[in-house]
Amino acid sequence: MRSWRAGGTAVIALLALWHPAAAAATSPAPPPAAAAPAPGTSRADAAALYNAGTAALDRGDLGPAVAFLLAAERIDPRAADLRRNLAEARARAAVSRGAEEPSGPTAWIPVTPAEAWWLAAALLAAGALLAALVHLRPGPATRFPRWLRAAAHLSAVAGLILALALTLRAREESIHPLAVVVVTSLPAGPAPDERPRPPYLLGAGETVRLGRARGALVEILVSGTAIGWAERAGVWRVADAPRYTAGLPGS
Repeated sequence: MRSWRAGGTAVIALLALWHPAAAAATSPAPPPAAAAPAPGTSRADAAALYNAGTAALDRGDLGPAVAFLLAAERIDPRAADLRRNLAEARARAAVSRGAEEPSGPTAWIPVTPAEAWWLAAALLAAGALLAALVHLRPGPATRFPRWLRAAAHLSAVAGLILALALTLRAREESIHPLAVVVVTSLPAGPAPDERPRPPYLLGAGETVRLGRARGALVEILVSGTAIGWAERAGVWRVADAPRYTAGLPGS
């Protein structure tokens, strides 16, 4: 029994070291047409996106404003002014298209994907260390407090659940990337070879996910359901937003 527990501890420790490779494997590759990142820190990139989004918001270009500010939030999710402007852009976009509530995902905990992966690794490592203290030292495991054994199990389970959730989220982003409608009105209808039906109208600032591509058309998904095909120029992938800041003031 002790050897089985030791093996489990080793597996947990390996999982704690596995997270960077998993993140790289499941993260979407940068688009071929995207410009190379400019020299500087990620906060500098977030500042350029924030400036572009705020300028678009001041002009009333609500779609680009939401796209830029969403991209900036991925880099610097705890910036209060950024989150405030993003909330304003979403609210104004919802009013412009007659929606009752703003569209788009909201982070429960303001952390970057990299920070979330490190948190998962820390939980796994803590669980492994506590399990090692309990099970690998000579003597019965009952000599240790029950709360210490429970903490080892809970930490490991929490780390595994978080790592799995992050892997699934990265996989979803790689297959169906998050995008923002950047034109005033974007009809999503059937492809030319599909049965005609009324189009689904999307408004500026609305967040969707993208599916397959056919020439100038891209499949649009809302809440995991494909609603039709729309012009690719009418939506920006959030991951592509940094390249649209090229040539803008302050970028």
